[in-house]
Amino acid sequence: MTNLLRKALLLTAITYAHFASGQSRADGLTAMQMEDWDKAISIYTALTKADPADQDAYLTLANAYLGKGDKDKALEVSKTAFNAKPDDQMAFVANAKVLQLEGKSAEASEQFERAAKKGRKNINVLRQIGESFIYYIPPGSKRPDLTRATELLKNAVDYNSKDMQTLMALGYAYKEQGNGGFAATNYEMAETLEPKNPLPKFMLAKVYRAAKIGDKFETYIEKTLAVAPTFSAALRSKAEYFFFARKWEQATQAYKDLVNKGAEVTIEDEMQLANCLFITHDCPACSQMVDKILKKDPSKNYLRRLKAYCDYESGEYQRALDILNDYFKTAPQDKIIASDYKYLGNLQIKTKGDTLAGLANLKKSIQMDSATWALHLDIAKMYYSRRMNCEAAEEYLIYFDSAGMTEPKVAQDLYFLGLSQYFCTSDSLNYVKAEKTFAKVAELVPSASIGWLWAAKSSQKKDPTPEQIEADPELAKQYGNARKYYEEYTKVAGDDKEKNQKDLNAAYQYLAYCYFVNNEADKFFPTIDKWLDVEPNVDAQNSIMEMKNAFGKEVPEGANQGAPTAPTSGGKGKN
Repeated sequence: MTNLLRKALLLTAITYAHFASGQSRADGLTAMQMEDWDKAISIYTALTKADPADQDAYLTLANAYLGKGDKDKALEVSKTAFNAKPDDQMAFVANAKVLQLEGKSAEASEQFERAAKKGRKNINVLRQIGESFIYYIPPGSKRPDLTRATELLKNAVDYNSKDMQTLMALGYAYKEQGNGGFAATNYEMAETLEPKNPLPKFMLAKVYRAAKIGDKFETYIEKTLAVAPTFSAALRSKAEYFFFARKWEQATQAYKDLVNKGAEVTIEDEMQLANCLFITHDCPACSQMVDKILKKDPSKNYLRRLKAYCDYESGEYQRALDILNDYFKTAPQDKIIASDYKYLGNLQIKTKGDTLAGLANLKKSIQMDSATWALHLDIAKMYYSRRMNCEAAEEYLIYFDSAGMTEPKVAQDLYFLGLSQYFCTSDSLNYVKAEKTFAKVAELVPSASIGWLWAAKSSQKKDPTPEQIEADPELAKQYGNARKYYEEYTKVAGDDKEKNQKDLNAAYQYLAYCYFVNNEADKFFPTIDKWLDVEPNVDAQNSIMEMKNAFGKEVPEGANQGAPTAPTSGGKGKN
């Protein structure tokens, strides 16, 4: 081999080594900024093996160990950094770092000052001094001394404002300090120095996301991906941003981009894509993604739940139930979540299996995740459909404890609560509770007759019976609890006599009796006329006329003696 060829090969090897080293350092800086400590440790360990005298790499490796929480390993590496070149300027930093990690703060401070003087024209020395305070947590403290770190790094930037790595370190220190404005300023300066480097753009995106400035985040994440389309961390951050904003379509597309384009895709990324596909009702794609994940890692068997969920949403109830039953047999208990019980319960009900077991599973879902409190409404409806009125009333009340009773939209569900209370005959206060609930319905929707009618029926149950009044006419004075409700009911329902004929008949009968007993002629006679208008039976009409003719003609010695018989209270009973 000629000397010329040897030189050419040597130059090629040197060029390649520099290129590889540069790439590794860039990756290492990215790992440090993103706090991927294991990756940073791997990269900087490789750099120190490639060049055992690289004190800058050793000291950054020590910082990575500190970031991970391994102080002992950081001390060991810092000692190695000193021994690598004991006579170099960086050795003063290494020595100061050793003293710092040994808890000798005064001596360490003195050595850092000496290092700053010796390396006042070495930007790497100045940066390493500042970084020594970013990752080290002093004894008795819960956080690093970020104020000291920013002061030292600002001094380094004042010396050389064109060093990208120092600007990134200062930006990170400000970010950790919670000072997003100054962090952004330094990251922007770093971006200006290296416009094709995605890292400063990505860190700017992270700063703006933390500050909840969504438009700025989106701008910089797109800038990041424009120069690095396969940058997994940026693709992932974009997907997470849309996911937590509940922008499901955008999140799904972002996770597709991550999984299909990302340079470092994890199985967790694929799992999140499967979740998004389920949320956006793309069940075929969701099932395919689940199958793909399970081929890679069968231990993720709990993802099969998504296939069952998809089948449920598609109406394939039996197949979904079969999948979930198998899943419950094999899944570890700590992998079963609230939604599993929710879907299992609903599937047991939908397939007309063990309904009570289904209801019990819905309750388990709520116990595991109180955010699913709305399931109480489904449970209540199911109890009501099975005529389990007392159980239904209990579930409705639990539901309304969270839902509240102030919006008109809840009136329909309140109506069924009232019915459940009304027919819960084992509760001695059932009619009192029902009256209160129906009165609330009437308050929320006063133009609807149903609330007034059932409030009246419930309240009427508190009236003395016709037999009680016959035995003791004085009790007639206590009659009329439902009067106010029936009066409102007739106002609302009276315009549609054909539709409401039966209930209007009962209401006018009740009101006529009340007015008769209380000798209220101005209300009695108009009510009689309205009653006659809705009573089609001739014999009944004759009785009404007898009542009309009797008004005011007999003044009894005792209260209301000679009054017509009081109407019986309405409502059919259920067990």
